[in-house]
Amino acid sequence: MIDPGLPPGERIRLYRRRAGLTQEQCAQLKGCTVSAWRKWESGERQVAAFSDWIEIARILRVRDLYKLTGLPVGELPEDPTEHDTVPAIRAAMLSFDPRLTDEPDVSRLDKAVATAWAIWQERRPFTQIGSMLPGLITEVRATIPLVGGPDRDQLLRTASMLYFLTRAFTKRVGAQDVSLLAADRAMAAAIKADDLDYRAAAAWNSGMILAEQGHTDVVLELATDAAAELEPTLPDGPVERMSVFGALHLLRAMQFARLGDEHGVVCALETADKVASTLGDRNDFRTVFGPTNVGIYRVWLAVELSKPGEAIRTAQRYDVTVLPSVERRFSYYVELARAYSIRTEDVAAVHMLLRAEQESAEELRFNVEVRAMVRELLRRENMVTRSELRPLADRIGVLR
Repeated sequence: MIDPGLPPGERIRLYRRRAGLTQEQCAQLKGCTVSAWRKWESGERQVAAFSDWIEIARILRVRDLYKLTGLPVGELPEDPTEHDTVPAIRAAMLSFDPRLTDEPDVSRLDKAVATAWAIWQERRPFTQIGSMLPGLITEVRATIPLVGGPDRDQLLRTASMLYFLTRAFTKRVGAQDVSLLAADRAMAAAIKADDLDYRAAAAWNSGMILAEQGHTDVVLELATDAAAELEPTLPDGPVERMSVFGALHLLRAMQFARLGDEHGVVCALETADKVASTLGDRNDFRTVFGPTNVGIYRVWLAVELSKPGEAIRTAQRYDVTVLPSVERRFSYYVELARAYSIRTEDVAAVHMLLRAEQESAEELRFNVEVRAMVRELLRRENMVTRSELRPLADRIGVLR
């Protein structure tokens, strides 16, 4: 018999041991890092999607999902729902014969993509950006065959930036098939433009979605190779090159953390820190690279390495309000919420989630990790947290 109050993570550990499997074997079967599996068992991270619970149950050979989770069906996480704008974006990406309705205008397209990026980073209106993307994608795809010379190279760079944005948006709303396709299109455009800096930025961009899918080793190799190609041209190359070089090292640090390699984390972070100290806060290729973003990564890395206290202390050294990116500020507050939640300092965790909601209420609703965290906070709610936690859970659709 299993204690009805046994947390889901401890149930995973119990059934894994009953199945005679190691954490390493389970992680391999699941297609995730060992670090991720360990965090599920320890309760540092919650299983965020119903499909993940189904796969874990299959690996552990547990037929009754209630026995594995200890949660009634109504309290189980659901798989992320697709944003209303995604079907049109997918259709624009896959359209066989995109057509222009006006004369090709490379300069206007470049400005339109830059405007869309500014709206996305500064205000984060999901529906507005999702509605803008299909038209921009169609126009860029239809224009590329019609122009040549310098205009074509500029258009290919614009296309890369548009696909960067498409990747960022679709990743946030859970459309990973479109996100991965957009990342691939961005790299293809950068290669056709024969632009080293855009290729490196496209490698960073691809790494961000591949990392989300758990391809840690692939991302580490990709980021390492891209940084190695840039390094011989530095520090005399363009400042934008230095910036993407630093961003690639932050991406490497993320992967080392997921592999539990603290030495690798420290080395990659030191390189990124040196570059950031030289450049200051910038936003080249929309990576928001600079000292403040390095600080946000320090917070995330500390949480990932099971050092929530260090994450909280580190966060006090940085002022994220200076950043132009809503997403970076949002992520900062969510990571702090994770740190506080791990330490069961639930009042502070709820407060950080409310700060994240102020940055982007829509993103909070779509973030599956946030939804899992809120479910865990609800499991141990008390009189102090209930008054703010319950309305928050209702707003993001966790309470039904």
